[in-house]
Amino acid sequence: MMRSFRYAWDGVLFVFLTQRHMRVHALIIILVLLAAWGLGVTENQLLHLFVAMALVLIAEMLNTTVEMTVDLIVDSYNPQAKIIKDVAAGAVMLASMYAIAVATVVFFINPRLRAIAAEFPYPPEPLQREVIPMVLIGAVVEAILIAYLKYRTKRGRFWRGGIVSGHTALGFLIATAIWIMTRDVAVTALAIALALLISQSRIQARIHSLLEVALGAVMGILVAFIILIAWVHVAPPIPH
Repeated sequence: MMRSFRYAWDGVLFVFLTQRHMRVHALIIILVLLAAWGLGVTENQLLHLFVAMALVLIAEMLNTTVEMTVDLIVDSYNPQAKIIKDVAAGAVMLASMYAIAVATVVFFINPRLRAIAAEFPYPPEPLQREVIPMVLIGAVVEAILIAYLKYRTKRGRFWRGGIVSGHTALGFLIATAIWIMTRDVAVTALAIALALLISQSRIQARIHSLLEVALGAVMGILVAFIILIAWVHVAPPIPH
């Protein structure tokens, strides 16, 4: 019995040490659990989070097993082998989408999070109507910054790769703008969920690393707040 348990644990440890996606999932799970603890979610909500997390980890382990089995059998390119790997990766994607949906529902109905969001003052109505120009300006600023970073580091092409994930930056720019303008926890949670899905897809496709995606998220959030501050203090209101 103990030997079987040790073999099973060795399998879990192998996947964690060799698969970058497994480490990404583990980091996200730690952050979600810390947020759940800080917000005081109920036991029932915590159970739903645990189930979603377990599904993601199980799917990732099965995906690793399928990929290694295919590589063991096939030593050259095979269309059927590619389909098998794609289906296994699709299972991980669906499990991740389910986990994000569960976390979104659990957190946006949390009364403590709603109370925190309610403490922030709403922006004036004219500023709320100017959210689209702010987002467009922010997107242009991000594009310039990312292009400059790619030029300086010689990494990535215009639409792919690079030291910072531009897709993630744009996703979190929009999510932050939505939160600034609405202060609606439910709507903001959905926007963040979409931004996280974008981040997950960039990592899953091996286009960006976790660090590059995290840098993109930080850039998107910072640019949104910088544009907001500049807009409030410099730009005149748009006539209506």
